[in-house]
Amino acid sequence: MRAAVVTSFGAADVLHEAQVDPPVPGRGQTLVEVRAAGLNPAELIARSGGFGLPAPAIIGFEFAGTVAAIGDDVTGVEVGARIAGWPDSFSQGSYAEFTLSSNYTTIPDGVTFEDAAATVIGADNAARGLALLRPSPGETIVITGASGALGGAAVQFARLQGLTVIGICGRSSLEYVEGLGATAVEYGDHLADRVRAVALGSIDAALDTAGKGLVSTLIDLRGGAGRVVTLADPAAAARGVTFSAGHPRNRDSRPVREALERIAAGEWRTRIGRTFPLHQAAEAHRTLEAGHTGGKLLLIP
Repeated sequence: MRAAVVTSFGAADVLHEAQVDPPVPGRGQTLVEVRAAGLNPAELIARSGGFGLPAPAIIGFEFAGTVAAIGDDVTGVEVGARIAGWPDSFSQGSYAEFTLSSNYTTIPDGVTFEDAAATVIGADNAARGLALLRPSPGETIVITGASGALGGAAVQFARLQGLTVIGICGRSSLEYVEGLGATAVEYGDHLADRVRAVALGSIDAALDTAGKGLVSTLIDLRGGAGRVVTLADPAAAARGVTFSAGHPRNRDSRPVREALERIAAGEWRTRIGRTFPLHQAAEAHRTLEAGHTGGKLLLIP
């Protein structure tokens, strides 16, 4: 099969397309023919060597595709089913024509592979971050990175829970974030003052999906670290802010399924910035590193 392989760790140029043996599903695993793979900041870290993976490695942490084969003890899915989820290994991931998975959900009719692949990690992490904040209907929450796949999912889940949302984003995304149901506020100087100016009352909770040093502003808005959660800034834990990272032990396909069902019903928006063929994986990483992607980046094997 074709795959974008990391043979040594470093800058984006270490990603090269190669022919490798396809994986074989073991007990409880499905062999997935990958139709779209989402790109995520964590994959930049993995490619650079930050995860300590063995080389050669095939990275890629979310996928949408079809079931090509099933291993022993797999139930509830058949060959040909459309599914979206997570590869079982950090080093045998979704930057390939095939990957292995035991954690996934089916894709409803009417949802494209591209939209499904753009939803997996964002929906799961957003739902977990909101749950840590224990929100109640009617409260006001500030969400940074509101135009991204993760932040956009958080805005939409928060609105479904009856929250008033103030979404922080770049100027070019203000209209998009407003369309998700949030009050959009542009990044920049005096951000806390501008957020307070549009808030109807107190800021009850804050969720950081962007990093980039914005936790200090959220602490200012909350008057302390209480009910401030970051999904993007591990250093914030030193200031008493809850940091939560996605990993195999806390992945939950249920919010992914909910988001996909709402896409099918026309009640949820995704935002695809650009798609790349597999042989342009290095270019895709450079684009992600540069920022201002205009939406989710995807690899199409």
